[in-house]
Amino acid sequence: MFRYKILVLLLVIMLVVACSSVRVSQDFDPSKNIVNLKTFAWKTETQPPTGDIRVDNPLLDGRIRDAVERNLTARGYQKQAETTPDFYIAYQYVIQRKLDSDRPQTGIGFGIGSFGSRGGIGISTGTSVSEYDEGLLVIDFLGAREGELLWRGNGSRRVDQHSDPARTTERINEMVDKIMNQITPLNQ
Repeated sequence: MFRYKILVLLLVIMLVVACSSVRVSQDFDPSKNIVNLKTFAWKTETQPPTGDIRVDNPLLDGRIRDAVERNLTARGYQKQAETTPDFYIAYQYVIQRKLDSDRPQTGIGFGIGSFGSRGGIGISTGTSVSEYDEGLLVIDFLGAREGELLWRGNGSRRVDQHSDPARTTERINEMVDKIMNQITPLNQ
């Protein structure tokens, strides 16, 4: 019974770690000073259509925009509606089909029957390959005057279909937060 509890606990831990696997990166031009940026606005009112029905979703667009705005205002930036902001925000979200494979595995087994009269040898080899969807979210800071790229943050993770809007919002918030947390060293 104790082994069963340990096994269940290990599986839950692995599931939690696997579910929160957002990979992030950033790129920026060191010659552009983004420390003095204080106000932002969206480059477009809505996300331009991509042709992918999973991405062209006004609910998803709203969740991403809310998460970005919440994150920026928590960092002290102010959304500018009436005059030209210091920078514009744009994002792109795509879902791509990916392949995942295990390392090749081999196994050899042998056995001896009762009283040594029978035996057998077994050899197995193989690799498992599976497909999955990966979502890639790219967030850009664009200069308000020239439109040049000042900062770009990327985040990717496996996408699963959720029937619960709260869970979808939670996953979007986590992804945006991890992408935007890369900004911190630039603003200090």
